[in-house]
Amino acid sequence: MKIRIGEVFRVSRVRDVAPAPGGTRSYLDLTRGSHGTSADVNKGIWAYKDISEVGEDRPRTPAVLLHSNPFKEGSDVSPWIDVVEPDLGYAFYNGDNRSSGRPPAEAPGNALLFRLQSMYTDPARRKYAPPVLLFTQEQAAGRRKGYRSFSGYGIPTRYMVVSQRERGTNRYFTNLAVELSLFRLEAEDEKFDWGWIDKRRDAVLTADAVLRSAPLAWRTWVVEGEPAIEKCRRRVARHRVVSKESQLDFPEGDRALLEEVAARFSDDPHAFEGLASLVAQRVIGHGCRRAWVTRRSADGGVDFVCRLDVGSEFSRMAAVVLGQAKCVAPASSVSGRDLARLVARLQRGWFGVFVTTGVFSPATQQELYEDRYPVVLINGKRLARELRTLLVFEGASLLDLLERERRWYELNLRSLDPTRALDDLMFNQQLTVGPEAGAGL
Repeated sequence: MKIRIGEVFRVSRVRDVAPAPGGTRSYLDLTRGSHGTSADVNKGIWAYKDISEVGEDRPRTPAVLLHSNPFKEGSDVSPWIDVVEPDLGYAFYNGDNRSSGRPPAEAPGNALLFRLQSMYTDPARRKYAPPVLLFTQEQAAGRRKGYRSFSGYGIPTRYMVVSQRERGTNRYFTNLAVELSLFRLEAEDEKFDWGWIDKRRDAVLTADAVLRSAPLAWRTWVVEGEPAIEKCRRRVARHRVVSKESQLDFPEGDRALLEEVAARFSDDPHAFEGLASLVAQRVIGHGCRRAWVTRRSADGGVDFVCRLDVGSEFSRMAAVVLGQAKCVAPASSVSGRDLARLVARLQRGWFGVFVTTGVFSPATQQELYEDRYPVVLINGKRLARELRTLLVFEGASLLDLLERERRWYELNLRSLDPTRALDDLMFNQQLTVGPEAGAGL
């Protein structure tokens, strides 16, 4: 059976002899393949039984199946948030420990992932390493249960132990979090052949024989190892302009969260700039640090300033990031006029970031891409996702987070030229001594 990324499967305990109306195939039939055992749908982390090749002392785990359920994020069942981005070849998956009374490695799914970890880093064992197959719960036919889609295959590239909070209590526990690199399928016409998994379950076949049926990206990784990961990572060119409807297609919980943010800053929308700078820092990623927010009378189209450091020591460079923030109702659009004020302040080598609780109009996006402006757009949908992640990992309430960022805003108001962010002495002193000491800079 060949399947595609994004294809939805019906989870039914009855073996199907044909696809259901609409072409939806059975998840159990898929995972059973040509063998007698299908995946356990009750386990978020599950692996096929190890097999031993004839004349080989190393066991082979055919595959690991992960199930992510975005409809239970932040609940008692799943007090965490997974990030699944098939088009970017990336996923962040949380393990199955939920108790403060148990070490993370003792949860059954986590124990499995820990046990297999060395197979991905040992060159002699890579050909025996199991592919990780990621499935995501889907809403179909008006139901949130009974359907899951194929989100890709790949390997774990980073293991972390993170602290999480038991919902409704003051107790904390540690859990395993795994970053996954999802591999490409261009050479296979974007079709994943489940026959490869069936062959991995066949004890008669050797690892070398099975490898010949693997996708090209997997074979490349087995031969070249870690240096080949970025070359093998799946990246899909997407339509650059996203409709307003798509930007507003998010869970009701996210809509309520954005509305609460907008209501909280309705009396002082400028205070939203502190929260916007935090979200911008998270989205831009490693090396980006917040500097200050500009005073209202001297912003000139810039609401906050960040600094982006690339490289290290002698090979380090820094760039200015200018930010603009707009706190509006979730369905409100940001116009090209708003973006033009930010673009006008950019100098060569600088970057821009625009953060809003609303959406960006198609015309605004089109203008940005056609003129190749170096500006990162963060709409309400992305803002809500970052806030949910922060709330889970920090174990804080939304009110606590918003109040903290309002205080940060008040303590970091400055009337400075953005180039001052490139001054190492001033910038590091401000970070070391504290915002109060830097108020007169």
